[in-house]
Amino acid sequence: MKKIFIPTLALGLCLASCSDFLETNPRTQVSEEEFYKTEAEVNMGMTAIINDIQVRLLEVFSYASLMSDESETGGGLGEGSYKTKYDTFIFDPSDSPSWWNEWDYGLFNGVTDANILIDKLEHSTLDPSFVNASLAEAKFYRALFYAYIFMGYEQAPLIKERLKTSEIFNVQKGTRDEIFEFMMEDLSDENIANLPDKNSFVHGRTNQDAARMLRTKLILFHRAESLYPQALADMKTIMGNGYQLMQDYGQIWLKAGEFCPESIYEIEFSSDNQGEGNTVLCRSLSGRDIVDPRSGEQGGLTGGYGQNTMPSTIYNMFEEGDTRREGTVIDYREEARKVQEMVANGELPAGSEFIVSESQENFEWLGHYKYHGRLEDTNEVNPNDNCGNNFRFYRYADVLLLATELQIRINGTVDAEGQGWFDQIRDRAFQDEDHRINLMGLSQEEALDIIFKERGYEFIDEMQRWFDIMRFDKGEEILASKGWTERYRYFPISANEINASNGALTQNPGWLN
Repeated sequence: MKKIFIPTLALGLCLASCSDFLETNPRTQVSEEEFYKTEAEVNMGMTAIINDIQVRLLEVFSYASLMSDESETGGGLGEGSYKTKYDTFIFDPSDSPSWWNEWDYGLFNGVTDANILIDKLEHSTLDPSFVNASLAEAKFYRALFYAYIFMGYEQAPLIKERLKTSEIFNVQKGTRDEIFEFMMEDLSDENIANLPDKNSFVHGRTNQDAARMLRTKLILFHRAESLYPQALADMKTIMGNGYQLMQDYGQIWLKAGEFCPESIYEIEFSSDNQGEGNTVLCRSLSGRDIVDPRSGEQGGLTGGYGQNTMPSTIYNMFEEGDTRREGTVIDYREEARKVQEMVANGELPAGSEFIVSESQENFEWLGHYKYHGRLEDTNEVNPNDNCGNNFRFYRYADVLLLATELQIRINGTVDAEGQGWFDQIRDRAFQDEDHRINLMGLSQEEALDIIFKERGYEFIDEMQRWFDIMRFDKGEEILASKGWTERYRYFPISANEINASNGALTQNPGWLN
């Protein structure tokens, strides 16, 4: 997705000697008041919001991953120490993320850009069908930004419309119920109906089923039990729209797996040195100083910063025979063995070897399979900045597991239909029907524990683990050894933000003592 910059008004002096041509006051820049007058200009504004998703929203990945059990502080030796406070839960209001930086890297910038476009569209004279579709899309993105603010902070400023610069630090916090209801309004049935369906949406932009997914996840995170039947109905609607699981789990994350039959919504990136590359993940997560003699077609890897070190506990948690292990964790020693075998077979020149630096915090010779930089999806010009690997935001596997979970939460157990949804996940993982787990007859608590574990196997490195740990109340069980206590369920409001607000903001309840 290319970056779009909205031009601003340029002021200049016109000399008396200007030609007639110059006296027509030619301008290559326009003011905001003159912009958003055409469908093309509205789409440019939408692209600016999508760029916020590419760059700002995905910054959540690093912090959420570190606070969960799926990664450890990484980077070069001593290099990533500034993030250790999140990995070990020693941050407080004096050094916690600010609204406009770290955790969200500016999620409120995304909210602001969405609010500007929504304001323009609400007063637009363009074709009503185009306006309604664009409004629904902008509101989806606004809800998406707010979802991660909502899941990260107990309370947060509720910004429902565009603000003047002077108003930024005077916004009042919304309660959790108020923020939840605001997101539900943006994800209303009416707005969802105005979005494109599975067969007509533009790749890299949202669609009806993505909105249903976001709505369901928010309902579950907020524990809005009265809405569980609606959420289950949304999952069943998606099931009827023709998605299916990829047979090979590992193929999902390769170039050929982009927008595959399992894909519901992807954040799209470019590898052509012209648009936004997936530097937030691929460059950050890839192993340090990698030298790989293989070509892209041979599975060659590229290097990166080695952030968020993959721990052996993740590799070891998978059952033997679960293909998701190899589709989640790279064993660099195995990559070196593959290269040696290719040399022995004459597929690579003699003396070729695979190299990765051991100078990485907490390094155990393991890497991130899903979003590791690969030669097949980069550009020879500055490859580290041109990783085109899309972020698979919502997948059909999530629909099946969410539907199973909702049935358990509503009825206390699953019926044959719910068991069938769950079986699909296990059958794909093990490539047989011999590893099914019978949920029928289990208590609600037992069944939900199994669902939680299965979500861990399925969604490591997909920006879900931390949020699943919190909503299943597994913090004490899984993270206590890292220093987690209940107060770390949400971030505190940064002391800097409270001070800048001149009394408009107060610390959230969980951090008052």
